[in-house]
Amino acid sequence: FFKQQTKNPGDMFEYVVRKGGLKESEARWFFQQLIVGVDYLHRMGVASRDIKLENTLLDGSPRPLLKICDFGYSKHEKFQSAPGSRVGTPAYLAPEVIMTTKGQTYDGKVADIWSCGVMLYVMMVGAYPFERPEDKADAQKLQKMIQRILKVEYQFPPHVRASSDLRDLLSKILVPDPSKRITISEIQSHPWYLKDLPPGVAEMNDNLPTVPGPGLQSAEEIAAVVRGGAGASGGRGRVGRRRVYRLDAQPGGRARGLWWWDGRWWRDGRSWRRRRHGGQPRW
Repeated sequence: FFKQQTKNPGDMFEYVVRKGGLKESEARWFFQQLIVGVDYLHRMGVASRDIKLENTLLDGSPRPLLKICDFGYSKHEKFQSAPGSRVGTPAYLAPEVIMTTKGQTYDGKVADIWSCGVMLYVMMVGAYPFERPEDKADAQKLQKMIQRILKVEYQFPPHVRASSDLRDLLSKILVPDPSKRITISEIQSHPWYLKDLPPGVAEMNDNLPTVPGPGLQSAEEIAAVVRGGAGASGGRGRVGRRRVYRLDAQPGGRARGLWWWDGRWWRDGRSWRRRRHGGQPRW
């Protein structure tokens, strides 16, 4: 279900940056929650298409609980057309999303699994798997990152302690051929995922109701929250600062940046520079 909270300690991106990367046990705790949430979305017929650290909120408990948010790019398998556009955040895009062309479609659920793998890597390392520090001043850094995604060129830095089970799971998630990529159910059966899994979590989604009940919001209540979201933020809240990328070109071509600011979309098809409107945007 969707829930808007007025007080929020932050998202996973802020949490990981603050810690400079997580220990494997903590990364597993958050990844287990992520997979439970994504599994539920997929069972309900929804593909997020924008799984990333910034779209996972944390509560204020000592051992934070994770909540998936921002369904602006989501697709429902029954009520909407099959995914076919290159949308999302470049660092998290699956190869099949990058390579899709007009008239082609892809499985948004399978692409979500790739993004979960990228998120796991970032939680462990504190950096994106397909970016390189030396690319910062390179005008072709986006194209280079895309080529590494297509070739699945990544490695763990020497200082990061990653178990063989973790490396094995990630190697089965970050597979360029979506038909050969590990499934959600296979992830949930993997030894690394199962370690320290709290009792009852494996069966949680089997027992959840598919219609609103006590404590769950109806479709009308969710719609009301979404309609009131922009007003609640006053144009300066999390929604107002959200930056979203869309790829409108094949690898080696030109990428176009789109972002939401002060109640409207802004576009810059020539560069990644920030356009100011009503003050300096904060990303």
